[in-house]
Amino acid sequence: MLSSFNFQLLFVSVASILSAGIILALTAWIFDKKRMNARQLLKEVEGQAVFLFDDTDLIDATPEAQRLFGDKTSDRPDWEHFLALLSPRYPELRSRLEKLADESQITIHPKDDETGWIEAEYWDGLARITLHDSTQDAHYGMSAIAIDALEDELNTLRSLAEDAPQLIWKQEEEGAITWANRAYLTLADALHPSATPGVTAWPPAKIFETIGPAPAHGQPSVRRVAIRIPGATDEDWFEVTSMRRGTGSIHFAMDSNSTVRAEVAQRHFVQTLTKTFANLSTGIAIFDRQRKLVMFNPALLDLTNLPVEFLSARPQIQAMLDRLREGRMLPEPKDYVSWRDQMTALENAATNGTYSEHWTLPGGQTYRVTGRPHPDGAIAFLFEDISAEISLTRRFRSEIELGHAVLDQVQEAIAVFSGSGTLTMTNKAYRELWESLPETTLTDIRLTEELHSWQNSCTPSSVWVELRGFLDDPLSQQEEWTKATRMKDGRMLNCRCKTLPGGSVMFGFSPGNSARIPALGEHDFRSTRSEEIPATA
Repeated sequence: MLSSFNFQLLFVSVASILSAGIILALTAWIFDKKRMNARQLLKEVEGQAVFLFDDTDLIDATPEAQRLFGDKTSDRPDWEHFLALLSPRYPELRSRLEKLADESQITIHPKDDETGWIEAEYWDGLARITLHDSTQDAHYGMSAIAIDALEDELNTLRSLAEDAPQLIWKQEEEGAITWANRAYLTLADALHPSATPGVTAWPPAKIFETIGPAPAHGQPSVRRVAIRIPGATDEDWFEVTSMRRGTGSIHFAMDSNSTVRAEVAQRHFVQTLTKTFANLSTGIAIFDRQRKLVMFNPALLDLTNLPVEFLSARPQIQAMLDRLREGRMLPEPKDYVSWRDQMTALENAATNGTYSEHWTLPGGQTYRVTGRPHPDGAIAFLFEDISAEISLTRRFRSEIELGHAVLDQVQEAIAVFSGSGTLTMTNKAYRELWESLPETTLTDIRLTEELHSWQNSCTPSSVWVELRGFLDDPLSQQEEWTKATRMKDGRMLNCRCKTLPGGSVMFGFSPGNSARIPALGEHDFRSTRSEEIPATA
């Protein structure tokens, strides 16, 4: 016995099948009914030109309508082809037929006083359009509607050719020009003026003497030709497309002056860029998105010692790095695995535009290598020899360290401030006297802050007011300022200020009394005891 669940499942399946069958049968019935309606609608109007549309599709037509409709040569819908066929005779056809579903029946008359009319009817989603036109050309056996459509198409094609800005002409096999548009005739008259003013010579003169018949294989040929127009300073360039048509050729000439000028400018730019690259002392290597070398300059040869044959073969970036490693032109890694990882990281960083490293080579040279991204996934590497710069920096650093060491041996407390009022240099005696911060933080200390600190560490006096006056007076700064004051711990302090080249100011502090200011280095703060200093200045 079937369980309850299986029975329900069977019932649902049977119901689904029956529903699908009913839907299919209903759809077929509706379609058959619509087809029967279509046949009935055409049967009622046999002998006339009648079109039957379902939306934009032509589903049926009488023989007369089929002859008028003809064979479509484009991919446009049936409805658009029908409108294009009848619109020249019935200009309001499209706008009137858009209301057919609402009005059910519409009568449309032709333009002006032409004979015939269109009767459009809407039945069960189908549009039946009947043409009532009794006129027919006796010679050609064509209806007036077909003739109007052909004339409209002919006028359109003629205006397109005549008004086109390109030069268009037809040339026979022997070279004679049998047709030309307005643009061609205007230029031909400018190049070869007619003997009778105001009258265009026929056949027109040839503008492009080198243009002959198009190739017989049927494929269009494209050539670029230059001509010189009287009065013009430069040549005018045209791109001429020629194709075979029957026994002759059709030619189209398009103005290409802007293209030629752009190509010339690009060529000059590339030449200038190439010369600039050739004269640069920085080595340049550009790799495309497949990481093949596509451009390099002579400086790269000098810096890397790579042979030009190797670089001209467009090596991959890894092959070039391997060759540099073999020539000891890369920093020596601990092992090959770590070197390969480093080179992979180099490529990734260059793609992101973040690679910039100093390569210290085994031969003692130092290169600055920079990686930058380029359009379309390419990357560029710049190689600069900064060995002299690094050597000079090291020498300057050594001299500065030596100067600091010598200054620390001087027992006078010395501080130097830049022209902007920033503390730039002190010695060991200064830092011990004023208990200031280490020299690594001196860039954050201002002269006004130090003056305040000095004043707070000494007994009240007019020395600091005079010092500020000396600093504020440009004329007084040409001389050395000296004064003496007493610190709060009782020690006497000789103060001096001297302007230096470049706007810097040097301050010196040494122990002493008011009667005499010791010479530089004569006393040492660390060996002076407060009880040996006189009680009065």
